[in-house]
Amino acid sequence: MNQPALKTQEEFASEGHTPMMAQYHALKAQYPDCLLFYRMGDFYELFFDDAMKASECLDITLTKRGKNLENEIPMCGVPFHSYEPYLAKLIRSGFRVAICEQTETPEEAKKRGGYKALVNRDVVRVVTQGTLTEDTLLNARENNYLACLSDTGGQIGLAWLDLSTGEFLIQPVEKTRLTAAIDRIGPSELLLQDKIAGQEDLSAYKQIMTPQPASLFDSQNAQKRLEAVFGVGTLESFGALSRAETSAAGALLDYVTRTQKGKMPHIARPRRIVGGAVMDIDPATRRSLELLRTQTGERRGSLLDCIDKTVTSAGARLLQTRLSAPLTDLAEINARHEQVAAFAEASGLRDRLREILRSMPDIERALSRLTIGRGGPRDLGAIRDALGVAETLQGFLLSAGGPVLGSFAQELKLTLPLQKIR
Repeated sequence: MNQPALKTQEEFASEGHTPMMAQYHALKAQYPDCLLFYRMGDFYELFFDDAMKASECLDITLTKRGKNLENEIPMCGVPFHSYEPYLAKLIRSGFRVAICEQTETPEEAKKRGGYKALVNRDVVRVVTQGTLTEDTLLNARENNYLACLSDTGGQIGLAWLDLSTGEFLIQPVEKTRLTAAIDRIGPSELLLQDKIAGQEDLSAYKQIMTPQPASLFDSQNAQKRLEAVFGVGTLESFGALSRAETSAAGALLDYVTRTQKGKMPHIARPRRIVGGAVMDIDPATRRSLELLRTQTGERRGSLLDCIDKTVTSAGARLLQTRLSAPLTDLAEINARHEQVAAFAEASGLRDRLREILRSMPDIERALSRLTIGRGGPRDLGAIRDALGVAETLQGFLLSAGGPVLGSFAQELKLTLPLQKIR
């Protein structure tokens, strides 16, 4: 069914709205499911129902801004220079927020349309629970996964991405193990076809669901999207992806493109998890084991809390992932045990490595912010410092000797161009 055409700014103006309100209504009509942060000078302003919802959630003053078609306009606002705490609270409360910026200066507007010309504005980003990238909005020691579930051709595929680090994974899932897989991933937001959003077995995830039109899950379009994003002519190098896996991965990338308004962040090539590679733990057993959270939902007192001695944010995230998804392949288990043994048997070396790692910035999240245009000098400095720490680590591991430590050193090998950048 074709959707009705949205009203334009000119059409709203012809109904008697002021130029600014006509612009606001035209933008808001494009994002009816979001609170619209409408940039006006040094503030993001919210109007009408958005203002009433935001003022109640944020406990800020609800005021009025004149009248619109003889009706008073409810309004509230947050400072542009310190909006992130307000945004974080809204997102945690389940709201989606469309960020609308001024796309030209007042001087440019005057040159374009004269003294009374309205500054052009447009939505530059849609912020949701699964698309956060700022450190102030994230827990540094936890991943923030955006997941996508596709039920296509009798098969189920899952894809999940941490937009703040670029980690991207795909997995085929049996229907009987679907809830175990979703709980293992622990996504902040779950995309899925609107036709399956009401299924009883998915009711536990209602609070994080973002249903999408079934048309976005077309596997052929998804394949083209994946090939375009990763610059490949075929998906063979990603593994034998089913239609459902391809559909989930493509729909996820489409959602990222739409929420980031065309800016594609740094995303690693997708890693496929084959069926049975990690242990499936049903939700009830996972809660009983208290792997990541206690039964009251707290981290303190969980198994993770007891054993987490990591000194870097990336290490903390990796430990949580591994604890949540125990290996089942014997060869991989033995390889991991060999790595642990190499460090357990050399306490002096281990202590020195921990000392070096304490200086390692969160390069994954810094790089992601820079590639999407939200980085700053601090992120550039983090990458510079991380390269320096990696160089120190490599030298130390090579000098320590041994096949296990040597393999780690090779993974840290820096290229000459990167050294020059540093």
